[in-house]
Amino acid sequence: MIEVRNLSLTYHSDRESHLAVDDVSFRVEAGEFYTLLGPSGCGKTTTLRCVAGLERPDAGTILIDDEPVSSVEEGIWVPPNQRAIGMVFQSYAIWPHMSVFENVAFPLRHGVATNVSGDIGMKVRDALAMVQLDGLEDRPAPHLSGGQQQRLALARALVMEPKVLLLDEPLSNLDAKLREEMRVELRRLVKSFGVTTIFVTHEQIEALTLSDEIAVMSDGKLVQEGPPLEIYSRPSDPFVANFIGQSNMLSGVVRQSGIETPVGTIVCEIPEDCGEGAAVMIAVRPENILLGDGGDGNLLRGDVASRIFLGSSVECVVTVGEVGLRVLVHPDAAPQEGANVALRLPTRHCLVMRA
Repeated sequence: MIEVRNLSLTYHSDRESHLAVDDVSFRVEAGEFYTLLGPSGCGKTTTLRCVAGLERPDAGTILIDDEPVSSVEEGIWVPPNQRAIGMVFQSYAIWPHMSVFENVAFPLRHGVATNVSGDIGMKVRDALAMVQLDGLEDRPAPHLSGGQQQRLALARALVMEPKVLLLDEPLSNLDAKLREEMRVELRRLVKSFGVTTIFVTHEQIEALTLSDEIAVMSDGKLVQEGPPLEIYSRPSDPFVANFIGQSNMLSGVVRQSGIETPVGTIVCEIPEDCGEGAAVMIAVRPENILLGDGGDGNLLRGDVASRIFLGSSVECVVTVGEVGLRVLVHPDAAPQEGANVALRLPTRHCLVMRA
């Protein structure tokens, strides 16, 4: 279990100060795969480095298994090599002068895990077998492929049986096909070890496919936290709706008849705290907009301005007045450019949030 309470950290330079982490709090349950997701500069990696002990926060407390490893208020600071954590960096940090075996054996010989019982050779071979690198023990580490180096870094992090595994964008250096394969492999490995994991990424698909819980960060703050389906289908504000997947965002004002927007009045469920006259945003996912005038929902008409073939679907931009709405449809049902089409925005898929 990991608990972070009111964590803050400011970077200082000669010219300015930058609040990188701003009063962040979260809890990761034992065995959970927890992801910090956000754009570059949002504070996610800095938060991870604080948990690892690679950065000293200005305020807040970090606990691992209910034991504080960092508390500014109580003056507690446990060095990173005594925190019983395993970490995989974005660059993997493989030692090029060592063999595959020696890379994995290093933390057992020199780290906090030196008191782990059992034969080092057996533990290394078991870890390599787990990541499907058995038989490569004597190979020089630089002679591995990118995917193999990623798995080697993971084996080195897991061989000492850490309480916590920290992953700092470990898939970002892989090509698209290998990254997709390693997503499946990474979750399988982490779950098979049962280790509590914090994963940092800016890739939405990685967060959605790997995580038990996602925390979306922006400007040093934790904006929304929850399971992947909730984060995707019920974003709490326009930033989350725009950052996670694609959304059509419509500005509007609450009226008695519905929400007045540039494409007309949209009827949908309005939050209780959004009274008449409130400025709001409506988010509608492209895959939830229906072509055709049949069925229920808000009926609009527009012209197909463009269409892009995406393989399993076609993304059409349909212009309604001055607004372009992205719509995902099956290739067989995609209208031609210039066609005038009817659109349905189902009430249940029009998510309203304060502007």
